[in-house]
Amino acid sequence: MQVKDLNIPTIIKDRLISKGYEELWPPQEKAVKKGLLEGKSLLVVTPTASGKTLIALLATAKTVIESREKAIYITPLKALANEKYEEFKDFFEGVYLGKGKQLSVGISTGDDLNVDPSYLSRYDVIITTNERLDSIIRHKVKWLKEVGLFVFDEVHLLDDETRGGTLEFVLTEIMSWFSNTQVLALSATVKNYKEIASWLNMQVVYDDWRPVKLLEGVAYDDKLVYKSGEVDIIERKGTLLQDVVYKELKEGGQCLVFAETRKKALELAKTLAYVARRYSQVPIEQVYPEEEEDTTLTKTLRGLIPLGVAFHHAGLTASYRRFVENLFRENKIKVICSTPTLAAGVNLPARTVIINSVYRFNDEGREPIKVIEYKQMAGRAGRPKYDKIGKCIILAQDEYQVDVYLERYASGEPEPITSKLLLKGPSSMVLALISVFGYAAADEIKDFFKKTLYFKQKGNLELQVSEALEFLHNNGFVMHAKNGKYKTTPLGDMTAKVYISPHTALSFIKVAEELKKWKDPTLPILCLLSASEDMEPKLSSRKKDDIELTQFLNANFELEPFFDEDCSSRTFLALYGWVNEFSEQELLDRFGVEPGDLYRIIESARWIVYSYSKLARIIGISSEAFNLPFIRIYKGVREDVASIASLSGIGRKRARALFDAGYHNLLELSQAREEELASKVKSISSITAKKIIREAREKLGLQS
Repeated sequence: MQVKDLNIPTIIKDRLISKGYEELWPPQEKAVKKGLLEGKSLLVVTPTASGKTLIALLATAKTVIESREKAIYITPLKALANEKYEEFKDFFEGVYLGKGKQLSVGISTGDDLNVDPSYLSRYDVIITTNERLDSIIRHKVKWLKEVGLFVFDEVHLLDDETRGGTLEFVLTEIMSWFSNTQVLALSATVKNYKEIASWLNMQVVYDDWRPVKLLEGVAYDDKLVYKSGEVDIIERKGTLLQDVVYKELKEGGQCLVFAETRKKALELAKTLAYVARRYSQVPIEQVYPEEEEDTTLTKTLRGLIPLGVAFHHAGLTASYRRFVENLFRENKIKVICSTPTLAAGVNLPARTVIINSVYRFNDEGREPIKVIEYKQMAGRAGRPKYDKIGKCIILAQDEYQVDVYLERYASGEPEPITSKLLLKGPSSMVLALISVFGYAAADEIKDFFKKTLYFKQKGNLELQVSEALEFLHNNGFVMHAKNGKYKTTPLGDMTAKVYISPHTALSFIKVAEELKKWKDPTLPILCLLSASEDMEPKLSSRKKDDIELTQFLNANFELEPFFDEDCSSRTFLALYGWVNEFSEQELLDRFGVEPGDLYRIIESARWIVYSYSKLARIIGISSEAFNLPFIRIYKGVREDVASIASLSGIGRKRARALFDAGYHNLLELSQAREEELASKVKSISSITAKKIIREAREKLGLQS
C-alpha cells in the first residue's frame, strides 16, 4: 500500500514521503485495512521496531487535522514519553490547523502530578504516562471531552508487577467512559492477544513481520549455534563474551549486552573496553553532561566512553543515560552493557543483542527470566535502514544449556498476560472512582470492576471492593450521602487529586498533630516518607542499614510516633544524608545509593510532601509548616541555608558557599551589592548576583 494513496491530509503524505516513507510495512497496511483511518479501535500486536509508531502518527494526524480533536499518547515510562514527545514534535513541526494556528505537541509526566492539568487544553497532541492520565481523569478537566484518540503504548506491560495495575485501571476507565472514542493499544508479541482484544473490545492487528531478519542463537565454547541449526565458529582469545563481541564488532556491528545486575553491567563494560577501543569513534575532547556533583560512578563511565564502551542503568542520572544513548545512536559508542530495563524503555536498536545470563536473583533466589522478557531484549536486535539482519545471542555456561535455551527462548512463545490489578490493593482505585463519579453506589463500583481484565481472568472482586469501601468510610475518606450512595469527603477528594494512596494519607493524618510540635518537621517527615507505599524507589535494606537506623532511632527517641515497621532503612538514611548535605559520593559509599536512585527518591519525596501540605489544609493545619522540609528535601540542605536555597537557581553547593561568604539569610542577600557578592563567591557571576539579589528582595516584598 502506497503512502500517496492513503486517506490522510496531503501535508502528512508529503511529509512522510520526504522522510522516506513511500510504502507501508505489512503491519501498517493491515492496520489501515482494519479501519485505522476510519476511527476503529485496534490492538496492534507486532514485534519491536515493526512500525507501530507510524500507525499512531497516522491516526493522530487524521484525528487532529481533519476532526479537530485532541490525541493523547500514553507510555509507561517517562523516558519513553520524552522520546515520543521529541518524535511527535519533530514530525508535526510547521503543520497548521487553519487561521495561523500551529499544531502543538505537549508533554506531561510524573514531574507535574500535583499540577492542575487544565493548562494542557492548549495542546492538540499530549504525550503522557499512565499515572499522569489517571491523575488527569481524577481532576475531571473539561478538555477530556475534546479527545478523539487515545494511544496506549507497551500494553504488554499489563503483566508488569509494578506498572500493570495502573495501566489496567486506566484502560478500564477509558474503555468504560470513552466508548465512542478511538483507542489504539500497541503491544509487543504476547501469547493471549485474542483474550486482551476481547477484553478491550478491539479488533486485532497481528503480525510477526519485522523489518530486519532476526537470527537467534546460543554461544558456548567456540560455537555459536542458531535456531535454524546453522553454526558459526568463534575465534577464542579471551572470555566468551569478549570473543563474541569482537566477532560482531569486526563485522561492523554494534552490541547491546544485557547483564543481570547494575554491578555486573559495569564489570562487563570494563572487560570489553580493550575489545571496543579499536573501533571507538568518540572524540577525545568530548563534552559531558554538567552535574552539580560528581561520583566514582560517572567518573568510571567517562573513563570508558572514549574506549567505545559504556554501561547504562537506572543508577545513572537521566542526563548521563541520554548521553550514552545518543552516542550509541551516532555509532560512536560500539558497546553498551545494560540492565534489562533498557529493553522496556527507549528505542535503542543494535545489530547484535547479547544476553550474558538468563538468570536473575530475586527474593526467592535464582531463577530464569520469562520468555516475554527475552523477546523484549531480542526485539532490540537489528537496526532498520542499516542492517539486513539482527542477532540475539545467549551465552551458555555448559553444552547442555545450548539446546535448553534454544528450545525455551529462541523457539518458545511468550507467557500469557495476567492481571496485576490488585497487587497494590483496590482502595486507591475505589476512592478515585467515587471522586470522579461524584456519587457512587457500591453496585456501580462493583460493576466497573467487572470490566477489568482481572474479572475476566480471575473472577469477582466484590469482597475486595466491599473491604475497600469499609476502609475508606471508617477512616474518613468517603461518607454516605442522602441518596444512599457514597461521596468523597474533602479529605478523600484531595487524596484522590494529589494522587497518593489513602494509606499514605492516613499515616500522615494520624501524626499531623504531633508534627505541629516540631519547629522543623523534616526528620519525622522523612520517617513517614520512607514507609510510604508511594515512595519510589523504596530501596531494599541491608543488615548494616537496619542496624544504623536502629541506633539512630535509639538516639532520637522522639521520632518513635512517626516510625513505621514498613520504613525502608536505606531510603531513610539516603534522605537523612541528603538533607544534611552529604555529598553524592558519601551517599554512594555509605549507603550504596546511586545518583539515579537518589534523584527519583527526591522526586517522590517532593510530590508526597506537597501532598501532605494540601491535606494539612483539609484538617486545619497550616501548610506553611511544610515549606522548610520541602526546600530541604528538594535542594538537599541543612536548615541554616534553607531560606537561601529557596531561591531559583541556587543549589546546595551555591547555597552553602553564600552562607560561608557571610550571607546568612534573604535579608542579608537583599542588601548585598552585586560586585561584592560576585567577588566573594567564585561560582557566581555579576549577572547571577544581580538575579539573586533581585529575587531575595521580591521574596521579602521589598520590590515588585
